[in-house]
Amino acid sequence: MGATTSTQAEPSGESKKMTAEEMQLRQIEQIPTYKPPETFDQKLYRKFSKEPLVPIGCATTAYFLASGIRSFYDRDAIKSQKMMRLRVGAQFGTLLIFMGYAGLNSFNFEVAPGYHPKDDEKKE
Repeated sequence: MGATTSTQAEPSGESKKMTAEEMQLRQIEQIPTYKPPETFDQKLYRKFSKEPLVPIGCATTAYFLASGIRSFYDRDAIKSQKMMRLRVGAQFGTLLIFMGYAGLNSFNFEVAPGYHPKDDEKKE
């Protein structure tokens, strides 16, 4: 198993002979690296950083729900009804925030990709 050679086309048009070791090194460089799976803590931090208002809305909804159930057990019908209405409002707000983030992530802000007005001014 001697050093075999192969020809690879270079961008400049010249051909360069590669040894077997060089070909193996080039193949090793192209092997994808292992990325460990994301832990729960890492995913939670990433989601909080990306969409901070959704968890706040979920916490607000949970607060109004717990407060409404507590008022129901205390037999305070007026406060219980008010808390349940606020819970529905918080759920609606959280849903709107979630939909807003989803729409914002799918919207493309580039009106004309590849157009750079500052580059055009420098050429003139």
